[in-house]
Amino acid sequence: MTEFFGTKKGILFLNALKYAFFFACLYLFSVGGIRGEIFPFAFGFFVALVWCEQNIFAVGTLFVGASLLANFSVESLVSSAFCVVFFVIVIFTHKSLHQRISPLLLAFYFVFSQALFLYCNLVSVSKILPCIVHLVVGEIFMFACIKIFKTLLVKGVGLKLNIDESVSLGLFLVALGSGLSASSFLGYLPLNAVATFLILLSTYVYASSSVPIAVGLSLGLGNAIFSGSVIFVGVFGVFAFASVCFKSTSKYFSTMAIIICDVILGLYFNVYGEYSYRVLISTILGEVLFVIISNNTLALLKAIFGQTSSTVALRNMVNKSRDNLCKKMYSLSAVFDEMDRSFKNTIKGLLPASQAKNMLMEELLSKVCYDCPEKHRCHRVMERETRETLDQILSAGLDKGKITLLDIPPHLSSRCAKSNIILSTVNGLLASYKQYTYCVSSVDTSKALIAEEFKGVSRLLLKLADRAKQLVTFDEEFEQKITEELAFENINILEAYVFESEGKKVSITLTIKNMDLENPKLLACLTKNMGRKMALASSEIAEIPGYAIATFVEAPKFECIFGTSGTAKFGNEVSGDSYSFLRLSENKLLLAVCDGMGSGEDAQKMSDTTISIIENFYKADFDDETILSSTNKLLAMQMTDNYSALDICVLDLSNALADFIKVGAPIGLVKHTESTEVLSGTGALPIGILKEIKPSIEKKILTNCDIIILASDGVVDAFMDETKFKNFVNSIASTNPQEVADMIVAEAINQNQGEARDDMTCLCARIYLNV
Repeated sequence: MTEFFGTKKGILFLNALKYAFFFACLYLFSVGGIRGEIFPFAFGFFVALVWCEQNIFAVGTLFVGASLLANFSVESLVSSAFCVVFFVIVIFTHKSLHQRISPLLLAFYFVFSQALFLYCNLVSVSKILPCIVHLVVGEIFMFACIKIFKTLLVKGVGLKLNIDESVSLGLFLVALGSGLSASSFLGYLPLNAVATFLILLSTYVYASSSVPIAVGLSLGLGNAIFSGSVIFVGVFGVFAFASVCFKSTSKYFSTMAIIICDVILGLYFNVYGEYSYRVLISTILGEVLFVIISNNTLALLKAIFGQTSSTVALRNMVNKSRDNLCKKMYSLSAVFDEMDRSFKNTIKGLLPASQAKNMLMEELLSKVCYDCPEKHRCHRVMERETRETLDQILSAGLDKGKITLLDIPPHLSSRCAKSNIILSTVNGLLASYKQYTYCVSSVDTSKALIAEEFKGVSRLLLKLADRAKQLVTFDEEFEQKITEELAFENINILEAYVFESEGKKVSITLTIKNMDLENPKLLACLTKNMGRKMALASSEIAEIPGYAIATFVEAPKFECIFGTSGTAKFGNEVSGDSYSFLRLSENKLLLAVCDGMGSGEDAQKMSDTTISIIENFYKADFDDETILSSTNKLLAMQMTDNYSALDICVLDLSNALADFIKVGAPIGLVKHTESTEVLSGTGALPIGILKEIKPSIEKKILTNCDIIILASDGVVDAFMDETKFKNFVNSIASTNPQEVADMIVAEAINQNQGEARDDMTCLCARIYLNV
């Protein structure tokens, strides 16, 4: 169905339906009037269509045709044609001047377009009052129709009407009731059918019982101004009351209640004058039209048109769910903390040096001396001397990894015929011991890494639990205020939820049309009501077609733009440096430069791997200590000579607080408006060399227009001197981070006689006030 309406035939079909609706309304408004004497609705409806930029030739033709069909006379033809011609001239005049017709000017044109009508009808003094009523009521109805069309064409079908839109719709129903009252034929009452249908529909679409009652009374009032009798006001009021009272999960109760009321009012109270089966059929027809609407369609209409009911239970359930989630996260945190301790207890470590030497010595004696004829003399008579000599040999082997003939004392080689066997056996044992230490170290490192991750997960769960334990409250009055103000700006909101935490409004969640997300009036309204600048945090597709669920939070006090520049070492195709500029949340940014040791593809792979690990840890919201320790252990397990120097800045945009973390990285800079500040590390080794690292962490509070500069050692070393690098940066007048990065790298290459002697990367980020 959706695909059909997107085709040319589908568009033509929709246009045909639209103009058929316009013609039906124009006809009903032409026949419906006040006491059958004053007919102010049709031309008001026509002018409203024209002002709302409907095709004037099409609606003009429909207007003239409807007027003739309602009253076939020369006066009707001339009056309607004059009105159409006049507005054709007005519309094209304003288009040529590129000026839209203002409401005040439209009111003037409206009166002037009725000049011929007034000329034909002002034939006596007694006609003055009806003509005035004709103009005044027509103008009021015109502006009511404009309001309705503006609501439909701008907001779409998702209606949440404010007070003036509700009044306008009521006037439209009054005029419709007047026209339907004049359209009865052969005893059938179209008014009954339409009224019954609209009353039942509004009963099951809107939660408020006032809506179907208002619909019934408006249509009844339309009959009253046409006929001069208020009987149908009471009839449709009773219909609406019965429909609301018998409203249930089954729509048949309300329909049966209306039929019973219709029969009682017709037969017992004789409200119709002459009650016949034609009247009953008219009422039943409206009920049939309602009954054939499927429950799924009703549910969709209720979601689009209906007013949200009280959500106190739902809101309490949100807090209860958060509380249960908080308890579970605390429990899980305790589990991971216990697993961390358990894994650390399984780490055995290497044997102490004394035990290792005793073990190797026993192994050596069992392999070399077990069948030697001098065994008893060496190990009994000269036991102490033999033990000390072998201990010295093993100590030298453990220190160097192997021994040579020079490590065997002369007195041992002179009296022992197995000196060469001792040499080869000791080296074999040392090789086995080395393999053993490697395996134990790898296992222990793996256990330590797992334990570290368990500890990190435990801390993360504790952090999340602390956030979740804060109860969320809602401000329904504030939500209603926002909904009404946005409706006034023609931004349709199906639902609005304002979340509060610790007495402060923290976020707003709206169910809103996709097209309205980009409307600047939306953020302006939210910012005005919240008292601080708001920003879109997230949006996702809603179940209702064309709508999205959007969450707005306070915009950070600062924002950041960045630029980067770099080049590979002369002769290399790729650079061994990597960088990252990542938004971790609405308020946090990660800036990082990673310099892989050496240059070329191997260095690039190492730096890319390091940056990728760091990014994913930070996105998971682990703390700095866990991130750096875990990354270091992961890289250390690779047992390669490729290491990485890491320079990180984590920037909090809510308060401009920056954490500078350096692991084997060169200096960084913060360029202020009038000066430049140097950030030096503590000389920590690059990441991945040692099992444990001690990074340099420094906190800085930045100010508006400060520029953070992170660079690899290829850039810093090119200047030969930190002061020289600082002075050059301080001399740069540009505040564009991309230009600053390009200028630094260009100068670094220039300092190396136009040749990059190492990989060079420079990352610059400038913060600025956002509110």
